Formats: sequence, structure tokens, C-alpha cells
Amino acid sequence: MRIDNNLNAMVASELQVNEMATNLASVANTVADPKFQEVTADLIESIVGQIPEVVSYSANAKSIETQNAVSDMMLNIKA
Repeated sequence: MRIDNNLNAMVASELQVNEMATNLASVANTVADPKFQEVTADLIESIVGQIPEVVSYSANAKSIETQNAVSDMMLNIKA
């Protein structure tokens, strides 16, 4: 696996989280009075949908760290 693949996946995850955060913010801004706010399917989907995106982002970051460690080790073996 290449680092640029992980970076592209991280950017895609970031865009998804930003879109979901925008959905959450629009609900909060639409109705300022909490008693008029409803829990809708879009709101629930935006909240729950962030979980796998955050996990994906973290996994891709760990993968890049691992690739970096392997590269360092290979350079040390070669030297």
C-alpha cells in the first residue's frame, strides 16, 4: 500500500466528517429554541455516520506511521 492512497482516504474521510458536521450545525442554527428541535433521521445519520469516518481516518494515519517505520528499518538494514 502506498502513502498517497492513505492520504487520499484520509481526505475523503475528512470531507465526509465536514459534511456531517455541516448538517449538524444547520439543524442547530435552524431553530434556536431547543424545545422546537426534532431528532430527524438526517440528524441521527450525521451523528452516527461520523464514527466510521473517524475510525477510518485513524486507521489510515496508523498505516502511514507503519509504512514510515518499515521504510526507516529498511534504510537501517541497507546501511
